[in-house]
Amino acid sequence: MIGKDLISYDPLDRFFDIREDFDNAMKDILKGFGGPISSRGVFPVADVKEDEDKYIVTLETPGIDKKDLKITMKDSSLLVEGEKKEEKREENESYLRVERSYGNFRRVFNFDSRLNSGKVNAEFKDGILTVTLPKSEKEKPKEIEVKVK
Repeated sequence: MIGKDLISYDPLDRFFDIREDFDNAMKDILKGFGGPISSRGVFPVADVKEDEDKYIVTLETPGIDKKDLKITMKDSSLLVEGEKKEEKREENESYLRVERSYGNFRRVFNFDSRLNSGKVNAEFKDGILTVTLPKSEKEKPKEIEVKVK
């Protein structure tokens, strides 16, 4: 007679356990490289645009209060730090799934050009942080006229 444990045994269960252990190990390793890791990657996600005279960094920061953001400029680097605070949970609440990440984050953006740090502008609206970083005058590209002799 075959026992219940043998009938319900699925060889793939062990594979999924190994995969979950590996995923958890990788999350632990990667935490030191930019902040909390979520299923989408590093938080907060960002876009960086460049035009002739400025860079524009746009970060998605939903659920973060403006007072929990800190922006620092040094030479040609922008540092954005903050904290996404966890909502208070009631003792009798029961969650089926928790996917949102909480905690401190730190993003550093390095630029090739020197920046005019005195004219950096940061705006925060509807969970979107937009930082405009003007290039210094001496770093803007200059067209050089070629003279024919």
